[in-house]
Amino acid sequence: MFERLYELGLSDEALALARGMLLGDKSGISSDVLGAFRTAGMSHIMAVSGLHVGILMSIIWMMFRPIEMLVGYIAPCNLSAHYVTGDVKRIAVIAVAAFYVWRIGAPPSAVRAALMLSLFMLGWMLRRSTSAWRCMAFAALVLVAWDPWTVGSVGFQLSFLAVAGILLFRPWLQSDRLPRWLRLVLLSVSAQWFTVPIVAYWFHQIPVLGWIQGLLVVPLMPLLMVLLVAGMLLPSLQFIAVPIEALTAWMGWVAQGIGRVERLLLGGHLHFFPTWWEVLLAELLLLAIILYLKVKKE
Repeated sequence: MFERLYELGLSDEALALARGMLLGDKSGISSDVLGAFRTAGMSHIMAVSGLHVGILMSIIWMMFRPIEMLVGYIAPCNLSAHYVTGDVKRIAVIAVAAFYVWRIGAPPSAVRAALMLSLFMLGWMLRRSTSAWRCMAFAALVLVAWDPWTVGSVGFQLSFLAVAGILLFRPWLQSDRLPRWLRLVLLSVSAQWFTVPIVAYWFHQIPVLGWIQGLLVVPLMPLLMVLLVAGMLLPSLQFIAVPIEALTAWMGWVAQGIGRVERLLLGGHLHFFPTWWEVLLAELLLLAIILYLKVKKE
């Protein structure tokens, strides 16, 4: 189905980035662009992660909205009909998530996101409360049981540590006292909080200004994903190519711009070569800081 995007007449750069976002295939992206995205802390954009799976499943979720409206119009007081419609929608989302993860080769980050999403959906269908921490732990157990060596992969480590950071920062992310732009920054910071030591270990550099992409890029990703899905379903809509080209070009410009600003302010990238023991101590220190701030807030 991805091949339908070629009918839109997109540039090679836009197609390569789209392929990375939808399929996790970075083979068509130049090494310079990959390096710019990694330096800017935007590598997650070109690797199928929880953000991508969540956006795609939200699109499927919204596709059922007309059916729900029809059921509400025909049987506005029939609660059973509403429950059945909701359960069918959730089963469809779970099925599409499973097929999508299988189709892209089941990378750890996508499997983790799909499993957590499915558990939330099943909990809702069974009318039982679910915990994000338990869902994440279950997803980790499934991945490790399937392939114990996956623990040593960078995708596994970054995916679960990023989610752990978001969950620990959740009280601040859900606070109505903070303006929306600041919560977007905190979302980016929280996702990178526990991944910084791992990034330093694997890639030997830290995206100091990576939080900026939380303001300039992440809010635009749902729109880009919707346009890409629309382009695959309806390739005859040639005008979709214009905003897709603009958004992909913007992401590349932001990645390169962050790298330039970082070099201007710091004189170059910060390089680190930590050992595993130093990474572990850094993770424990970051966890202690978060727990201290949470206790102090309460």
